[in-house]
Amino acid sequence: MLSGSFPVGLASILRAQLAWIALALCMALTTAYADNPTFNNELNYLGSSGLFFTPSGSSLDYGEFHFSYSSFADSSYRYQVAPGDSIYDGNTYSIASSPFPGLEIGLSNIGYDLSASSDLAANIKYSPTFIPDNWFDLSIGAIDLGGETGTQSAVYGALSKQFGRFRLTAGTGTQKQSNTLARYQGGFAGIEYQPHETLTLLAEHDGANTHYGLRLRTPQHWMNGKTQVFGSVMLGTDLDGAAANHFSLGVRTSLFSSSSIKFAQSEPLESSIKDALPWLFASVPASANRVEIPRGEEPGDHLPLIERLGRLKRIIARHGFEDVWVGQEAGRLFVRFENSIFNRNQIDALGLVLGEVAQRTAEDITDIDITLSRYGVPSLRFSVSAAALVEFYGKGSRLPALVALVPAVKSMGNSMGNALWVGGSMGQFLKPRVSLSPQFRYFLGTELGVFDYSLALRSSVELPLWPGATVSADYDHKVSQTPDFERGRSFYRWSMPSRWTNVELRQVLKLPLNVYGAVGVGQFKGIYRENFDGVFGEALWQSPNGIHQISVRGGRYQSNEYDGLVREVGVGRYRYYWSDLDLSISLEAGQYWRQDRGGRVEFAFNFGDTKAHFFIQDTGYQKVGIAFTAPLGLRRDMAPRLGQLKGSSEVRLGAQTMVNNDSGCNCLVPGRAQDGPGLSYLSRQVFNRDRLSVEYIRVNQARLREAFRLWGGR
Repeated sequence: MLSGSFPVGLASILRAQLAWIALALCMALTTAYADNPTFNNELNYLGSSGLFFTPSGSSLDYGEFHFSYSSFADSSYRYQVAPGDSIYDGNTYSIASSPFPGLEIGLSNIGYDLSASSDLAANIKYSPTFIPDNWFDLSIGAIDLGGETGTQSAVYGALSKQFGRFRLTAGTGTQKQSNTLARYQGGFAGIEYQPHETLTLLAEHDGANTHYGLRLRTPQHWMNGKTQVFGSVMLGTDLDGAAANHFSLGVRTSLFSSSSIKFAQSEPLESSIKDALPWLFASVPASANRVEIPRGEEPGDHLPLIERLGRLKRIIARHGFEDVWVGQEAGRLFVRFENSIFNRNQIDALGLVLGEVAQRTAEDITDIDITLSRYGVPSLRFSVSAAALVEFYGKGSRLPALVALVPAVKSMGNSMGNALWVGGSMGQFLKPRVSLSPQFRYFLGTELGVFDYSLALRSSVELPLWPGATVSADYDHKVSQTPDFERGRSFYRWSMPSRWTNVELRQVLKLPLNVYGAVGVGQFKGIYRENFDGVFGEALWQSPNGIHQISVRGGRYQSNEYDGLVREVGVGRYRYYWSDLDLSISLEAGQYWRQDRGGRVEFAFNFGDTKAHFFIQDTGYQKVGIAFTAPLGLRRDMAPRLGQLKGSSEVRLGAQTMVNNDSGCNCLVPGRAQDGPGLSYLSRQVFNRDRLSVEYIRVNQARLREAFRLWGGR
């Protein structure tokens, strides 16, 4: 009997129908298909790109995210299977993505019953991109990398070659554990035949057994060309004890958000990577087509200076920006503003304002000086050539050099040097900002179930008081949770009840030498009976171009539940921004919230407003993990007239698994390497989720024109 969420009868009917549909498509569409199709790379039953069990010589396409479900479970928990059932009937959930061309990283959760135990396995695969496309595809990889109890642990090498509508794969490998199937050992081979873009026929020998079947997918142009649904059916196998009709179902989509990029289009970031590292690729594509934006209304050179500045100020403020000031000194135009409408990414605000300025720049202006602030504290300042900026927006040329400047605090109503200023009031204060976001606590791959969760809806209220000062509070409303989070069950202490969770008062300061500081006090509620009063602080320095960043954060928290219980947190962090890859590499070490000590290395790749995180941490137990952060809500929020309601700028979901533990323990150790309450505010809020720098703007310059094309010139 097939366990999990698919009833036996429904599963059998689904498999049979898929088989008949595929055969009909094969007969009807073969003659109308290209002789040299592109073979898609989709996840197999083990969570790596390939056939059923054998890996292919290529990896997932750059910037893609895949999620799949398989009814096949190759797990060590065979003792849980009821008599008469197949030991391979179960549930395998896999996620994988490609954060760098040729690189594939993923996690699989393998188990039988959804309410019983399961196991997490980390996978990695690399296919060199310097091999010419007309040669062959080569890959090396590892399954269940560093796993403690996994039965799939293996390393392999695979080679694939396409011949028209056929793709042949061969390779070899070895497995770590002797009590599992001897897959890959002695060599494996597979063949794929793709008569149509929606259908592929598969046959393979994985080194131990032979399998054959088919794979179906939706046409690539469906769902706006950004998402595909795929599935497979194994119609035959000689694997002892396995059913012949296991199936999988998955989704393939792009990580790139806030853009019109589709599967078939060249990615601007990929072109940037190839330009920066040409030796790593077989071919370097031509630069992306430039987009021209027609010049708007005349800049009004004939108008008096104060009227010209006032008109530009009104145009910028009309978009919903706050505390807008425009000034001029000789040939230099100053623009200062606060953004609270583009909360997903500040680059949209900069693109819109720069576009409006470029459309209306007078001929006597040579340089433009831009300052972006948050609640009265300047966080980014740069200058740019006025003529070159006009060319960038008007003729589609490359973004001119942005000269990083030290942000200066300006007393409203006073001048900077001898500049004449026209501006509005400090209207950003005493306006409540309310954001809504889901809050999860969850456990994957435990002895209690495949996936246990507690879900709440968090309403966060932030009220700016004076420059740099805010008071904020979070209220969680319980939405749903699995039985293991109920009172008396194993995960009860991690459940998320309805309650006020955090209350904070914080002051952010702009210090000398381009250092930012934040100090605060608050009350924080975490898991069951975690109720602390705390004082906290952090300091951050970022190099002028944004390449380097150093920060320290810490706090002291006194329990309100247990006398004498004090938690002290202190963490130092260095972040390097590799602009060619739009990648942040961070190293941090110290003492974390649960008083665990150690360090963490993280690689965070930017894909529009989405980030893919891959990390290794060691605070007594070594773990590797994958996570994704993405905004939830509109790209442009409502203007804060009397207040503001918006979505969350960052929701994070991920998974991690323990590796290299000498004791062989695969136990749960939740909450390790966890930040203290109230910390990392500077990086997340003041510095735009660690993306506020001239170097990040240069890498994502196409986003500037896109923002102005969508919302500018009105």
